[in-house]
Amino acid sequence: MNAGYRRQMAERGIPLFSIGAVARMLDLSAATIRTWETRYGDIVPQRSQGGQRLYSRDQVDQLRFVRDEVGHGRRPGEAHRLLAERVARGDSFGGTRLRVLLAESRLGAATVLKELLGGDAFEVLLATDAETAEQAFRELGPSVVVVDADDADFGELAERIREAGVKVLPLELLERPLGLVEKLRLALQ
Repeated sequence: MNAGYRRQMAERGIPLFSIGAVARMLDLSAATIRTWETRYGDIVPQRSQGGQRLYSRDQVDQLRFVRDEVGHGRRPGEAHRLLAERVARGDSFGGTRLRVLLAESRLGAATVLKELLGGDAFEVLLATDAETAEQAFRELGPSVVVVDADDADFGELAERIREAGVKVLPLELLERPLGLVEKLRLALQ
């Protein structure tokens, strides 16, 4: 195992994110996160010296797992039981799916792409403005960024992301395949 991978995995356990940041990242209320912590006790954040909850990247990924399971129809207790089973088996939550950031506002490709790529192999993060995209890039560290380079704000962001060593793909590469998928979808309705 190389040193960079070990460092990356160690960094996943560092408590970085406040409950407010986690709530925004996962589109959950802070009250829901606190309730899950109290009721199920499987995702317990560290506390700052001032008593503020601080979550690691691993814990954010675990909360995302629970949120997704609840979103697919499981009761919260079932989702937390599944989480506990995965943790007991030693399953990883971070780095198991390729994280793709889609930064675009004009074509409406985000929803279609999320449906195409979302699932077991990919986690698609959507950002319809440069500020949200930059925040998602900083906080969640996607492996690939698909960006609308025709939008000047996204173009500047794409350059900064490239300089950071992350692969940036132009949205134009996806326009034709997405158009074909949309035609197929309309034909099947």
